[in-house]
Amino acid sequence: MKMKSLLLTLFAVFFSVTALIAGQADDFKIDRQKVQDEFADLSRLEQTVVVNDYLTLSEMKDNNLLSAEFASMNLSSSMMMESALGIPGFWWGCIFGPLGILVVYLVTDNDRDEVRSAFTGCIVGTAVSAVFYLIYALAITSTI
Repeated sequence: MKMKSLLLTLFAVFFSVTALIAGQADDFKIDRQKVQDEFADLSRLEQTVVVNDYLTLSEMKDNNLLSAEFASMNLSSSMMMESALGIPGFWWGCIFGPLGILVVYLVTDNDRDEVRSAFTGCIVGTAVSAVFYLIYALAITSTI
């Protein structure tokens, strides 16, 4: 009983100190003016797109409608495509198996390379799991 009381007290002290430190941190304060300044260029770009009947990026570059900062950016279609939730397809398939393949298929709009990578991950994950369970079963049977 004394051990439970000690552990509960230590947990309460740890939680209180952590809450106190987090409450004093400046990480959670937002400077609205700084945020507005950061998004000012994007707001101007959005207004330009709306005024010019939703031009594509290449049309805007051709007509010099982009600011120098945006025009200098190299935005290729491969950079615009992201993997499912920022996690590569291989890991979706490896960790979640067939469900991961389905998620990658649906989220990436049937991006063949990502789906193939998820399928490869599923095979690798299944093989690693099978080897792990085989070793585990052999270890248990050898102790009996």
